[in-house]
Amino acid sequence: MGFCHKHHAECRRPSTPECSLMPLCNAKKGNRVKVACVRGERGLCARMAALGIYPGAEMHLLCSGCVRVNGGILSLGEEISENILVTPSP
Repeated sequence: MGFCHKHHAECRRPSTPECSLMPLCNAKKGNRVKVACVRGERGLCARMAALGIYPGAEMHLLCSGCVRVNGGILSLGEEISENILVTPSP
């Protein structure tokens, strides 16, 4: 289901970067994040990929629900941002 990889479903080493997953809606405003996983049906995942939101993509959280990705600004609803799992970007 979605772009999730099996190793993201369960963290065995909580101190490692891949285990610092959080939904995009929980990220702090102003932070840069990297997409780890997009959960959802095929249509949603395809739409997010078309917008540039796919595993490995980096985003800058501008405000609640607004992200800058690939030079553009997107507004995402809370339901969608709950299904985009991210990690802090260096």
